[in-house]
Amino acid sequence: MIRTFAPALAIAAMAIPVPAQACTYAQRPEAVGYASGEYFAKVMSQEATYVDLVLVEDDGVRSRGAQPTGILTLRTIARLKGNSADRFTLFGTGLTLSPEAERMSAARLQHFTSETGQVTPFPYNEERPLRLLPSAVDGAATPPPPPMTSCSPPQIAGQTGKFYVVMRDAEGRLLDRIALSDGTSVQRNHAAFGFVPATLEEEAYWLWSVRMATSGEQDASGPMLLHLAPGSDGAVAEQQIRAAGANVRAAYYDRGGFIEEVRPAPFEQSNPWLARSASYLAGSRQGRIGVPYHGGAEYLRTHLTPLQQYGTGLAYEVAQAFTNSVRQFGDASGEPRLIALEIDGDPQAFAGEAFVERVARLDVAADGLPRLAGEDDAAIFATRQRLERDISLLNGGAGNPQGTLP
Repeated sequence: MIRTFAPALAIAAMAIPVPAQACTYAQRPEAVGYASGEYFAKVMSQEATYVDLVLVEDDGVRSRGAQPTGILTLRTIARLKGNSADRFTLFGTGLTLSPEAERMSAARLQHFTSETGQVTPFPYNEERPLRLLPSAVDGAATPPPPPMTSCSPPQIAGQTGKFYVVMRDAEGRLLDRIALSDGTSVQRNHAAFGFVPATLEEEAYWLWSVRMATSGEQDASGPMLLHLAPGSDGAVAEQQIRAAGANVRAAYYDRGGFIEEVRPAPFEQSNPWLARSASYLAGSRQGRIGVPYHGGAEYLRTHLTPLQQYGTGLAYEVAQAFTNSVRQFGDASGEPRLIALEIDGDPQAFAGEAFVERVARLDVAADGLPRLAGEDDAAIFATRQRLERDISLLNGGAGNPQGTLP
């Protein structure tokens, strides 16, 4: 028998106000497990342009009661698919200092199962774009978000120093819809699991499933960019691009080999914005609470185990990717240099312009989540010991400054 289910409890658990007229479904959703996790990871990663394991460097929560920014700054730890920048942003809620942080991070992925055995995702979360850059006009209003209903999933929420699996679409926004077949037709209005905590618990299937789904040979993904000729003025280049009827979607900056992406909300892209990106880059992390690399290390310290059960079996590999990034780039706060632009038109149409050096994808490659370094059991054991020491150092062990590696 199919029953009507009003998911008020599920909504309350994710800190969403429930309207008087609650959303109803034909059945109660059930937890995603091994088989359904493997299936969803495959179809969602196929539709995504970018799939990354990230660390939240800044969740937008500010000290002294200042207004949160509503921006999650993410550091790419492992590129599972596509060529994401080393740092990018999404719009979301910060969980630092939130009493709901632990409960929200533990919220299970869920799905429905039809009478014929077809599974469809239960809406998990979504991105709601705000304003990234300082307004060009004092007092300019941010367009209101789409109206919410009791069926709306919560806004994505992250916590500084925690790890997440992020899937994004071709425009660099959170993957929110996928196509699934019900056995007779294909519909594109199904929810996606675009922003999920990378918990390393024994029965945490998601990171393991996504890692398996993306472990094969990946086709090149990601847009073609206008790589700027040395000495080019970004604002002048933007003027020429807009004069030709296109807009700049994103800009890429080099901080000593560390690539940072600046991607305003879609409504901001309709006007010139590159001239304001410098002030954003200079002040984006001012007032940040906490040290993200110490937070990541503290989380890993309690999860490193030789067990090989799904999430737990990946803890050392996450630690390896994490410590490699910190050791190579530190906090990546060097002076930014504009190197490339992403546009919403045909980039080849600008290939002959003086400000364009070449048209190509971002110069990074999907590196996956590498296996532990070592040719035999003894070498892998030595790698684990080294990683445990690195995590201890990031936590301030042996007198080392927290959040840094020698």
